[in-house]
Amino acid sequence: MLKIFNTQLNGIFKKIDAQETEIDIASRLLAQAVVGEGRIFVKGFGDLRYFEDFIVESEESLFGAEKMITESVLDRTDRVLLMADTYDDAVIEYIKDLDEFDIDYVLVCNKDERINSMNFIDLSTPRALVPMEDFSRIIKPHLMAMNYIYYAIYAGMKELLEEETD
Repeated sequence: MLKIFNTQLNGIFKKIDAQETEIDIASRLLAQAVVGEGRIFVKGFGDLRYFEDFIVESEESLFGAEKMITESVLDRTDRVLLMADTYDDAVIEYIKDLDEFDIDYVLVCNKDERINSMNFIDLSTPRALVPMEDFSRIIKPHLMAMNYIYYAIYAGMKELLEEETD
């Protein structure tokens, strides 16, 4: 079972790697808030809401990022990192609010035909990975994929911000 899981997980990471341009754009967009007068806010939906604390409070936190409490505190210099395992009604409504206030954001979630966001990164985990004897599947590695994407964005931002200070 571990071999199957490893193979499937590596496939997800390769799909994420193929989005290098999107990840670079996300890094640049979020870095704009750091070098400008804006702030970075994070908002997670579904299982990815648990990732907010890591992004905000870890040793490798996202450059002063804050948890999103309400959209009313945002202005056009701020940026938002949105994370969701599924593109559901809650995410759609949240994005409508951000669009209404003309706030730039990065959306990380599984691909959905309704997504028309400029700054989108596919989480690449639409279903469980490991098949069982009863033909069901287990293990949806949303957090592992988000962690991988996060570190790619973090490293890109770190590089950009170091160039800015040189």
